[in-house]
Amino acid sequence: MLSNNKWLVVIALLALVGLVLGACAPATPATTAEPGGGEATTEPVATEAPAEVDFLAADGMEACKELPPLPEAAVKSQDVAAVQTPVRARPIKIAGTRLASPPAQGQIYKVGIFEDMTTANFWRANGPDNTVWNSYINFTPTRIGMYALADVTFQFVPGLATALPEPLTEEGGLFVLSVPLRDDVTWSDGTPVTAKDVAFTANSALKFELFAGNWAAWYRGDYLDHVEAVDDFTAKYFYHTKPGLNVHEYGTMTAPILQEAFWAPKMGDDGAGAALAGLTRPAQDASDDEKAAYTAAATAATEALYNLDPTGEPMAGAFIFDKWETGAFASNVANPDFLASGATVTEYANGAYKETKVNVYDFTLYGESTGDVALEYTVGPNVGTAVYTIYADQNTAILALKSGEIDFMLNPLGLQRGLLSEVDTDPNLRVIKNPSNGFRYMTFNVRRRPMNDCTFRQIMAVLIDKEFVTNTILQRVAFPMYTYIPEANKAWYFDSEDVLKLGQGMDREARINYAVAMATAAGYTWENGGTPTWDPDNRVVVTPGRLVMPDGTPVPDLELLAPSPGYDPLRSTFAIWIETWANEFGIPVKANLTGFNIIVDKGFTQQDFDMFILGWSLGVFPGHMRDFWHSDQAVLDGNNAGGYSDPSFDADSEALNTCETFAACKEITDRLQIKLSTETPYVLLFDTGVIEVYSANLEYPYTDSMSGLQYLAGLPATVNVIK
Repeated sequence: MLSNNKWLVVIALLALVGLVLGACAPATPATTAEPGGGEATTEPVATEAPAEVDFLAADGMEACKELPPLPEAAVKSQDVAAVQTPVRARPIKIAGTRLASPPAQGQIYKVGIFEDMTTANFWRANGPDNTVWNSYINFTPTRIGMYALADVTFQFVPGLATALPEPLTEEGGLFVLSVPLRDDVTWSDGTPVTAKDVAFTANSALKFELFAGNWAAWYRGDYLDHVEAVDDFTAKYFYHTKPGLNVHEYGTMTAPILQEAFWAPKMGDDGAGAALAGLTRPAQDASDDEKAAYTAAATAATEALYNLDPTGEPMAGAFIFDKWETGAFASNVANPDFLASGATVTEYANGAYKETKVNVYDFTLYGESTGDVALEYTVGPNVGTAVYTIYADQNTAILALKSGEIDFMLNPLGLQRGLLSEVDTDPNLRVIKNPSNGFRYMTFNVRRRPMNDCTFRQIMAVLIDKEFVTNTILQRVAFPMYTYIPEANKAWYFDSEDVLKLGQGMDREARINYAVAMATAAGYTWENGGTPTWDPDNRVVVTPGRLVMPDGTPVPDLELLAPSPGYDPLRSTFAIWIETWANEFGIPVKANLTGFNIIVDKGFTQQDFDMFILGWSLGVFPGHMRDFWHSDQAVLDGNNAGGYSDPSFDADSEALNTCETFAACKEITDRLQIKLSTETPYVLLFDTGVIEVYSANLEYPYTDSMSGLQYLAGLPATVNVIK
């Protein structure tokens, strides 16, 4: 719908992301955003980060071997006695202090966040800096596109466009589509939003060959040729390769639009585009020197684009980005000319969608607007300002929430379970729970040994007892994950016997025995001879020494990066147990619990890591099944940080961009899940539902939503402050 509430849904990355990075994430394809959250039950002690060590570069990936038969005596790990406590307990929490207090002017929606923005430059924020925190503030509330996804039902609905898109047609060897725009939408500087802005945004992304973060899903040069402004209010799209649902409807058509008048002067041949002036992409048979020269120029141009000053950028969303005090707060002010302000949205039980703005527009999609009403609300914004204040941890934010300092905690992790008792009986607070569409995972840098070996990755998957950590240590505030499309995304979920669930149902002894069988079959040995064995009397693993790779090289010291307990105690807990279980097996892993943005930088921007733990928040269409592991994303700032590369996977996942029906796309994602469950580029760890808490002073149009209100950036365009 037009309220900007669903922009995170159309991202398939942290993230996005976040990676939403992110975690949870990228979502999606995804924002790098972080899904779920919770509180562990013990308080381990932090250790210093390991000293830097040399790594062993890999010469390609080692194929998967045939797995040995499963052990007969495997039992449910949660039903057996706990293994001994790790030598090193979980790290202590970071002491909580509020970092700053923004000025309060007029009626405001006061939101607490837990990481700072990294940039206000929209090009960078959706490329290498594609984090959920950037999206919360300067994407979802401030941007518009040709189409969006409806609240709750996630139906494809018009934004700038006046109607649903017609089918693509062939014209001059290209696949084309003309889309009419509304003629009554303006930028915040009062100038009209036109097809020239649409064409400029798309063609600029293509010119600068933007591939990182969300740009990987929005304007794909491997499909989209260019966009033209036929007239002021008609945009025409030209594809050189016919796209499917993922690339067209859920990619290009939902991409945000930027103002040409503001950005074009900064991006021309005498600006960010200077390095590309007069250059064209070299032909396939060009010399290596020509290709290298062009790549260097393109990289310089992209970096110049990412460093442009966005101060004063006009916007057309429900809010306008206003202020950013680094390390303290950011704020948005309401856009009085927002195109959907005052519109009534009605979603019916029969699937129909109706949107009406008196004397402006009225349309109904997906059936007749009759029968029971599932959801109805009026689009705002209903507040003058949204202020996002940074807190060091949730303990401090809860105190701020109780005192009225903030109205809502915006966190991809949701509320830590250990804090639930502090809020669920407070009459001035409201607690909501929702399923999440995302996962937290451990990834491997396959450019290094032994992470390039499928057997090694499978061994790590078997050694990690997800059920023990989630059920015994975390007291069931989280649940184990084994499928690459979460169960919350019911339409696309695939739970089949063909999807391997390595280690599921095994006790500690069975895990050790099975991992030893896998290792020895692949040619691994141990220093000092022998193999790890389970001592049933003392309930410990007896390890002969360090694991040795098939060529006789001992496995080097490995670092596992994971978020600190102040950010996410669940992932820090997993990291400590993974360190313990790996070392029991002779794999010298050291967990380094550090800052979220540090992991993002080392993992995605530098790709200087062995293993890391992060999370993804995912889009409704599972485009992440291609973009997280396709080799074209295994580049600096790409979504495939670990560098996984498999030609057969690339070929199969590429079809996800051209499939045109749900059934055809579902068949592809099912196959991809089977392959990934074997190849193990990730060890999927766990997920949680999302628990959120907000002030009774707020009134939301709805609170039941996949991945919670955080997935919608806290609904700033429709929330009401009632006191």
